[in-house]
Amino acid sequence: MRTKIILFLSFILMLTGCTREKEPVTAPTVTGEFVFTALKVGQADALVLRTANHTVIIDCGEKDDGDKLLEYLEQNGITSVDALIITHFDKDHVGGAAELLLGCEVKMLYTADYITDSKEYVKYAEAAAQKGIMPQKLSDGKNVEFTLDDVVFTVYPAISDVQNSTDNDLSLAVTAQHGSKRFLFAGDAESRRMQEILTQVSGKFDVLKVPHHGRYSPYSEEFVAEVSPQYALITCSDKNPAEEQLLQVLKNAGAKVYTTQNGYVSFTSNGEEITVSEDLE
Repeated sequence: MRTKIILFLSFILMLTGCTREKEPVTAPTVTGEFVFTALKVGQADALVLRTANHTVIIDCGEKDDGDKLLEYLEQNGITSVDALIITHFDKDHVGGAAELLLGCEVKMLYTADYITDSKEYVKYAEAAAQKGIMPQKLSDGKNVEFTLDDVVFTVYPAISDVQNSTDNDLSLAVTAQHGSKRFLFAGDAESRRMQEILTQVSGKFDVLKVPHHGRYSPYSEEFVAEVSPQYALITCSDKNPAEEQLLQVLKNAGAKVYTTQNGYVSFTSNGEEITVSEDLE
């Protein structure tokens, strides 16, 4: 019994004493637009974030989605990626990374601090080595913050021990602040990681990239209530749609929900307001 109590207290201390709760970031003076676009890549994440002069990509979809990312960049006149963030190494997040790394200049690479033996991970690692790109592996809740133009990005690694966590609960979380508008990208966080994220960030967010493709978890209601998004984006497909229970949670929270089932979805911020557009197929 004494051992169980000690383990329980250790877990509570991990979530409280080792967290880095912060007040919302004060972003630089707004000088341009910030656009977040979610590509239609099925039940997978391929997210392009554009400031006035810079580009950040969060995840690369599955192995056949690298070409879609490269095509999107070319169509929008983007010749380099300032930061590639791979939230975790499931195939639907790292699968297209090798093609992106080999087909486009990537200046910075941020990943969770673990490895796998999957084919997709091996191809990604080989591509990074071939291009001479050393990933910055993030762990232990040690945040990284960087500013591009008028947008402040913060990357939050998991606090949990790698050995005792699923890939999903090792997901990096990312926030972006543009003027008064706040964006939260939650990877594939499940209940444990969602609890951690709420100790790493504070305040409400205007746009939430819903974790884990719209799957409901026991902590979904508390997470959504705390984040309180105006807009929610779910990366899913007709074959694997968002779960109705999670959609109801978002509706109850007052969020307007968009999905990538039928095409690309873009959120454009001018620092004070957000507009949404859909490129339906």
